[in-house]
Amino acid sequence: MRTVQQGDRVQVHFVKRTQTGDVASSRGRTPLEMTVGKEHRRLPGLGLALVGLEEGGRVMLVVPAEQAYGLPATDRVRQLARSRFPTDEPLAAGSWVLATDRHGHRRLVRILEERDDRVVVDTNHPWAGQSVALEVEVVSILAGPTDHGQAPSPGVNGGR
Repeated sequence: MRTVQQGDRVQVHFVKRTQTGDVASSRGRTPLEMTVGKEHRRLPGLGLALVGLEEGGRVMLVVPAEQAYGLPATDRVRQLARSRFPTDEPLAAGSWVLATDRHGHRRLVRILEERDDRVVVDTNHPWAGQSVALEVEVVSILAGPTDHGQAPSPGVNGGR
């Protein structure tokens, strides 16, 4: 049976848990498609941990904060105009709300303090500073690095 190699496109299901008990899972939804060895925003720090697994294979690992969502950065604390927030939404300190950035995209920020016409927010990822436990299952191997019209390299998996 074929095993996962670096560069393979695979579909996976995952469960990730933070130190504070937050859980995110793909169970019950369409599997996540990713390329093995390329960083993926939903599974930071996974790296090459899937290499060698067959379909149905699982791996469990703990990703340190620095390799997961990073450490909290003080330069990610910003002051934004009150007009970037919905007018009907309360801005209680500690709450997470959507704010409009200067490009018109909405992003999740944590309210630190509301001032007259300014709001102090933390734009760090909600899981910044936490290690993340990942459990990942290979659902299917879609394509390998040699499945894109290139001839297999001799000596790699016996030239298969």
